[in-house]
Amino acid sequence: MISGQRGGIKATGIGRILLWRGGSIWIGSAQEATDFHSHHAIQITLALSQGKVRFRQPDEDWKAFTAVIVPAHQLHAFEARGELVALIFVEPESREGRTIQERHGAGLSSLPDGLLDCEIAALVAAHREKAPDTELIACARTVIAALSSSSDLPASLLDKRIERAIEVLRDRVGSTVTLSNIANAVHLSPERFRHLFLQETGIRFRPYVLWLRLELAIASYAAGNSLTEAAYAGGFADSAHFSRTFRRMFGVAAASIQRE
Repeated sequence: MISGQRGGIKATGIGRILLWRGGSIWIGSAQEATDFHSHHAIQITLALSQGKVRFRQPDEDWKAFTAVIVPAHQLHAFEARGELVALIFVEPESREGRTIQERHGAGLSSLPDGLLDCEIAALVAAHREKAPDTELIACARTVIAALSSSSDLPASLLDKRIERAIEVLRDRVGSTVTLSNIANAVHLSPERFRHLFLQETGIRFRPYVLWLRLELAIASYAAGNSLTEAAYAGGFADSAHFSRTFRRMFGVAAASIQRE
């Protein structure tokens, strides 16, 4: 999240992108609005400066928020020109993700004023002081914890076989993976695994693999590699395939994101 233009592409922001297993934080100054898009992650969006972030759903007007949760697979556009913002992504199949999704339901969910004041202050300070990656990640995970903390587990736990399948898939996604191989690893028939995976995660197997490959590519780009190098790191055929996938899931060109 940029100012100015790069290669004729309008900027969408400048900042830092940090990933961990099951989540990420994108923090920085936003510029151009996104197109409509959707992705697999739950998105926690926080206005870190004095302004608002704005979201739009199809056939609706723009709505302003200070803090808002966008559920997984929710089609939306986003705009926060000139504002310091944090986008925190959480995998919906994680315990935290399932808890957040159950508590906040479908559609955009505005968070009450003051709910995350301490966590937002910590994020602003960490960003201003250019804190180490580990510290900024810890701040982001504190936000997730604040929204998902409870003595109770979410009402619907992820099926253990799918939980294991995701772990195996994450370990193998850097190489060629097939549905049959992952199904075999968790002792299910391919057809049973196909249906159970969709039922438990809300996404089909192949699009989920694509989502994980996109994560690998983004991590490579965030680490300082070129978009072409990032595309290969994620197993994409070329940078064009990576860029198309990125735009579909985030609503902007990958080249419009500038690292801080």
